Amino acid sequence: MYSPVDAFEVVTGRKGFLIPPRGMRFNDTKTYVSLGKRGLDQIIRHCELRPDHRVLDVGCGTGSVALPLLDYLTTGSYDGFDIVPSWIHWCQDHITRRNPRFRFAFIDAYSKHYNSSGKLTSETLKFPYEDHTFDCVILMSVFTHMRISGIRNYLHEISRVMKSGAKGFITTFLLNEEAEAAINAGRSRLPFPYRLEDCRIMDNVFPETAIAVPEKQMLSWFDEAALRVTNILRGSWAGRQGPENLHDDVVLQKI
Repeated sequence: MYSPVDAFEVVTGRKGFLIPPRGMRFNDTKTYVSLGKRGLDQIIRHCELRPDHRVLDVGCGTGSVALPLLDYLTTGSYDGFDIVPSWIHWCQDHITRRNPRFRFAFIDAYSKHYNSSGKLTSETLKFPYEDHTFDCVILMSVFTHMRISGIRNYLHEISRVMKSGAKGFITTFLLNEEAEAAINAGRSRLPFPYRLEDCRIMDNVFPETAIAVPEKQMLSWFDEAALRVTNILRGSWAGRQGPENLHDDVVLQKI
């Protein structure tokens, strides 16, 4: 379907070797690149990322954050994993080939929306990395598509693989009184019309399409996993005026 678009962008120089095909992305090339750069800027700013750090990208997708990190992590390294095999294969064939310190792993975890044949569950998944390995762990719009039954386990795994004092950057939708009021009044950019468990969801058939998670519950799980919240950058999704970020960005530090 997108082959003509890809061909045109290659011929005109708009899409290089490290930009995945349009059918593997949720947005156009310009947006894909700009979101990756903005993500890197936020991580450098809020997580004090250094060029020699070890980075873990949970739910790395097609490498939108890995791409700008290629030039930034001059002596550090990057590991990313995802549950969509085609995305991982593309990253291995293109990004790892460019820099072998950038590694990608496929995790066969179940998701009704993204990997309906997955053998593993998010509630019991163990990340394939040793304890105290990473200086920075990032999750770009992962919890926005995950049921709460798996989030608690992921937070413990995130904490396990982080070094003491390491930083984390998580984008999500935090459901609190302000957000609930905006949804009920129709001011929210995302309507979240349905309820599931204690969450708000966009789609009853595929809940993982977008999920807003109760903030109080998330904060208690951060504490439980020895992850201290150092900042929350509220997103525009709940009808707020001004923020550039759509999601709520949570900055963490391993205690």
